[in-house]
Amino acid sequence: MSQRRPEIFARIVETSADGGACELGEVPPELHAELGASFETWLDTAENPATSELEAWVHRLGDVARERGWDMRKVLAWLERTGQGLLEAALEAVDEGVPGADTGARRIIGAMNAAAAAFNRAFRAKAEEAAKHATVLRAVAQNAPDGIGIALPDGTVIYANPAFCTMMGSEEAGRGHFKNFVHPDEHAKLAHMAEVSQRMGYWEGSLRYLRADGVSFNARLKAFRVKSASGETIARCVLVRDATPEERVEEERRALEEEMQRVQAAALQELAAPLLPLAEGVLAMPLVGALDATRTPQIIEVMLEGITRTGAGHVIVDITGVPVVDAEVAESIVRAARAAELVGAEVVLTGVRGAVAKTLLDLDVDLGGMETWSTLRAGVAHAIGHERLKRQMRRGAAPRR
Repeated sequence: MSQRRPEIFARIVETSADGGACELGEVPPELHAELGASFETWLDTAENPATSELEAWVHRLGDVARERGWDMRKVLAWLERTGQGLLEAALEAVDEGVPGADTGARRIIGAMNAAAAAFNRAFRAKAEEAAKHATVLRAVAQNAPDGIGIALPDGTVIYANPAFCTMMGSEEAGRGHFKNFVHPDEHAKLAHMAEVSQRMGYWEGSLRYLRADGVSFNARLKAFRVKSASGETIARCVLVRDATPEERVEEERRALEEEMQRVQAAALQELAAPLLPLAEGVLAMPLVGALDATRTPQIIEVMLEGITRTGAGHVIVDITGVPVVDAEVAESIVRAARAAELVGAEVVLTGVRGAVAKTLLDLDVDLGGMETWSTLRAGVAHAIGHERLKRQMRRGAAPRR
């Protein structure tokens, strides 16, 4: 048999390359190359009953087939065709009376059976494991809280899990086309999504869907392509999450935030310029926080309303709680004092600390003769004393010493 190896190999090539010999088609060039590279293993097996090398080769062939995505049924058929070519070459050698050809033919038959058995043993367990994995994956998909849809490359749906059907409001969601469930206004976006998914492999964003009852809803969507080992798209998948609960929570949060802002604004409005009666003819306005263009008109409005309502002659403006006294704050105080003078009241400024006095001096602020005191107590005493004096003068009584 050894001297006939070139002829036997030629017969193997001829038989395995015959696409008409099997409905599964011709042997791929990669597999043909692998068979040729392993030719010596085949013949060694035919001339030596040991099958360990053959089984090792079958395992390696199976690994190559899985890596390249070949159909295992085809691989087995191609394997049988190759063995057939080897057997035919051996039988011709028997007919020609080649010494040892009959023994070689018997061994080839045994080798073919051993190869098929080794192939089956090698991949039966893997097939069973793959089946278990498929069962687990299907259970995961069936119980997933998010919608899962799988379609052919053209978008024809071939699977939709229960969550997807519930989301779309129809058991028919597992059939039809992906675009049937998308709101018509989003079809252009759907085309863009398909284009990006084809180019990048995935797309992520939001999409508006249409339920069976005609109600639309927004969903968070992840779309991706499933490709074969050769890079060909074999399926399109989408993971869909109904955004309605998130939108409802966001809407409630926004409404609560707006209500809180309204309540806070109302509270700040009341606290922006509190006016407190201290004594007959004396009002106090303790200011806390920063004075800005929004608060100043409120301060003046509250002050004028209080003076007009009570007939007060003195308003004590205490700035102890104002953190920063700058030119804008000083201008606000001066404007308030001038407004008070127009309705017949005098403004007494208290809380003028050393640093504040220096700032006012550096800014060259003209307080217009306004009375200033470092403490509220001193300002109160001054205002009450003046008001008492004015009342005595109005009654015609001499001032007490």
